[in-house]
Amino acid sequence: MTRLPRRALFAAVVLVASAFARDLAAQSGDAVVLWRAGRTLALSGQVDSALRVLEQAGAAARTAGDDATEQATRRGRADLWMLRGCADSAARILREAVAMAPPGDRSSADALVRLLASRKAVAEARTVLVKAYGNVPSVGTTTTRESVAFLQGMAAVELAGGQESAAMATLNSALALAVRLHEGDVNERSAHAVGEITHENAWVVFDLAQLRLTAKSPGIRSPREHARIMSNLVTAWPTLDGLPDDGFPITRFADRLVIRAALCAADGSACPTPIVAKGCP
Repeated sequence: MTRLPRRALFAAVVLVASAFARDLAAQSGDAVVLWRAGRTLALSGQVDSALRVLEQAGAAARTAGDDATEQATRRGRADLWMLRGCADSAARILREAVAMAPPGDRSSADALVRLLASRKAVAEARTVLVKAYGNVPSVGTTTTRESVAFLQGMAAVELAGGQESAAMATLNSALALAVRLHEGDVNERSAHAVGEITHENAWVVFDLAQLRLTAKSPGIRSPREHARIMSNLVTAWPTLDGLPDDGFPITRFADRLVIRAALCAADGSACPTPIVAKGCP
């Protein structure tokens, strides 16, 4: 069987999602299907279309009582407003999402922590993080997804406060827990790994790569190490990102666009520039 290049395959998916979005007004649709269509449009750079589809997905999720998907649409919309440069709008959406999150869903809090950290709002970011994970026993030390996510949030807070060495150590701790978490998944570990990149550690590895690229400290900054890590991510991403969404899918659209650009560069092609509309609500 002939294998389509990544770019051709991606273009085909975008075409289907775009057609789906055009027909959306005549359909009630399924919340998860709409959510996935909105995500595809977002990653094709079609910000306005993605926002419209995610709003429809949120409405469908509310009607169906699907709290997890509704939360995912909120995170996606916040990501898109960030791509527009509307951080205040994104923060408002995420604060509402955190307040309305069902028990056990800390993904909106994780997103709010990253946003606040990116704006150097260190104290508020730490407060949101601690409140979100305060009822998780031994968080940050036990081999759980919650511990990995908590440590990623803590690293973002530390980095926002200028503590690059602490952030590096925290991300390495998160990586060690993610490795153990993957090794404990006996039934699925082979399907969830490509080399050293696994479904459990991929976002930790991405955060480490970005720290290696942007750090001011000579002992941490390493463009060569950044390139090595991103090369591994590019190899693994098409497989690992194709896994079914779990109950609380990670959006991180801006970061996904960074990975997409790396995929295009590996194929020797250029990704389309995101279509960003002006104006913030």
